Amino acid sequence: MTAHKDDKGRHTRRTVLKGIGGAALAQCLPLPAFGAEAIKATFAYGSIGYIWSVVHIAQKTAAWKAAGLDLETIDFPSGRAAMQALLAGSADFATATDTPVVFAALRGLKPVVLASYSRYSLDMKVTVRKDRDIDPATPASLKGKRIGTLLGTSGQYMLDKYLEMAGLKMADIEVINMKPADLVTAAATGELDGFAWTSRAARLAAKQSNGKTTTMNQDGFEKYFQSHQLLLTNETVVKERPEVLKPAVQAILAAEDYMSKNANWPEQVTERTKTPVEEINKSVSAYEFQVRFDQRFLDDLVAEAEWAINNKLVPSPGGDLKALLRGVVHDGPLKALRPDRVTI
Repeated sequence: MTAHKDDKGRHTRRTVLKGIGGAALAQCLPLPAFGAEAIKATFAYGSIGYIWSVVHIAQKTAAWKAAGLDLETIDFPSGRAAMQALLAGSADFATATDTPVVFAALRGLKPVVLASYSRYSLDMKVTVRKDRDIDPATPASLKGKRIGTLLGTSGQYMLDKYLEMAGLKMADIEVINMKPADLVTAAATGELDGFAWTSRAARLAAKQSNGKTTTMNQDGFEKYFQSHQLLLTNETVVKERPEVLKPAVQAILAAEDYMSKNANWPEQVTERTKTPVEEINKSVSAYEFQVRFDQRFLDDLVAEAEWAINNKLVPSPGGDLKALLRGVVHDGPLKALRPDRVTI
């Protein structure tokens, strides 16, 4: 676990108001929050990728401090790992995609979703070697290939849905379970025929392999797959520290507002994400950055749960899946701040 560092590389527990970004954000939040004593809280980040841009902006523009929280941050390689730390009590908040949340709920664990703040269909990619008899324009050409992903994450779910679009099943390929950083290296060295992970990982693989990798065609994939980026907490925080919940959602809403009003917001996260501004602009063009709970979100959770159960990845918990997954959504703080954003 790596504690967050400031711009000079020093470890810090406090997020400070920085430059124009912080000043602009200050106008979006109630002034009393700045005068009140900040409440300490810990946030587990699910990797540094730009899919988490809303929470990166919340940190960069000091939205947490403006909302009254003194935040310590910890980085993890994936949303699943961040959520595991949260459930173990090592953090008060975490980021994750919907897939690990669904897996956890089906196993009887109790993640709590405070906000769904962005969503996309096309940022996850199937990246393949050019020298493995795979036609990037023909999804079915993945049959029989050795494809890596991190099991229990949106990468696995996306891969399965991509195979469904191709008329294939998981049994038609050899699935290799690997951490995200290892996926890139394994594809670059030729250990894998390909992998399912983010577009950022796809670019890194192309660079490390000297152009020997490419991405598969995704025409029409939107109807098969949508990933939701989530702000999570746990039951202990809900029961014992309810005073931190509304400020956390307030910070995420303020970050969304900042992004909607400042087209140059990628400049604020380029250092954090280790991605050039032009690449961020290109990649997030298909993202939707808005905090809300709608019916599509709940339907997607149920569809993932049915997929996991049908593929024998998780035993069926019995009962009504929709009721189970609706139960992990704690919409009170968002409803108090923006009742129009809760429609489930």
